[in-house]
This record gives sequence, C-alpha cells and structure tokens, in this order.
Amino acid sequence: METNNLAVMLTDIKGFTDRTSTQSRSQMMDLLGRHRELVLPVVKQYKGRLVKSIGDAFLVVFESPTDAVLCGVEVQDVLRKHNEGKGRDECIEVRVAINSGEVTVADDGDIFGEPVNVTARLESIAEAGQVFFTEAVYLAMNKQEVPSSEIGYRQFKGIPEKVKIYRVLRESPVGRREVPQAGAVAET
Repeated sequence: METNNLAVMLTDIKGFTDRTSTQSRSQMMDLLGRHRELVLPVVKQYKGRLVKSIGDAFLVVFESPTDAVLCGVEVQDVLRKHNEGKGRDECIEVRVAINSGEVTVADDGDIFGEPVNVTARLESIAEAGQVFFTEAVYLAMNKQEVPSSEIGYRQFKGIPEKVKIYRVLRESPVGRREVPQAGAVAET
C-alpha cells in the first residue's frame, strides 16, 4: 500500500433507489449503461481514474483538483444536454462531490481514508446538477478557471472538524479564461 495526495470525486444518480422499485431490471441496466457511456469519457478527458463503480455511483481520482472540478462541470453539462426533451424515466441527474487530500491506495487500486469519507458525506448533501467541493479543493485549484461560491461549514457524521463547502457558480463561464495582454486596448 502507498499514500498519495489526490482529488477524490464521487458521483451519484439522483433518485436511483426509487427507480429500482418502479423499473424493470432491464430498464435499470439500460440506465446504468447510458450513465457509464456519458460520464466515463468525460472522466478520461480530464485524466481521471475510475477507482470503482458502486451501483449508480462512480468513485474517481485526479492528480489535479482543477481537473476534478472541471470534469464535474463537464459531466453536468453532458447530462443536461442528454436530458433535454426526455421523459423523467430517461433523465439522468447526478450529484457531484469533490474533496482532496492524502488517501491510502491499496494494491488493487482502491482508495480509502478521511478524504474519501468526507467526499461521501459531501455527496449526500450535494444537489443534483451541481458540483460541490471542499475547502481543500478550493485552496488547491485554479480559481481563475472555476468561479465558485462558499456555501458554509458543515459538520459531517464521523468527521471531527467542520468542513467548509463550496459550489461551482454556473452563472459565470467555467474553464480557461483569457487574460488581456499588457498594453492591449479593449475594443469599444
């Protein structure tokens, strides 16, 4: 086993448990397949590594906290486009939670430790369609690429200290922002 400082992202489909009571196994497998087809290419694009799939959830790690948050935003965009014009049974809405810290990496690639636990607790309060992340991510990420807003402190079960929480502001452009060259004159 080794330890590594990683950004940890957890995604979870909103309402999946309720759907298991109202849809057939075939419908559930189709939903999970679509979820995988839509989300995992985005994870790969941002250099994330799928640690494991936990039913309707993905546990993913990134070397870069900025890449983790940008990936979360892109996942929400892809799913929002997928959901346009679809009925409730075909829509896929996810909660995205991201934390960063030193995790233990098992020989089989699984991860564990307090950063993973905090991510799981954060996912439980995240809103569908949003990207929530901790102060650890906020302090390490490139704030010019990800406009965000502080939500406040939360006390999570089993976590000794309160955790400061942020969310991505979707009202502002997300991604690489162009910085004007020194001496450049803005067009009027």
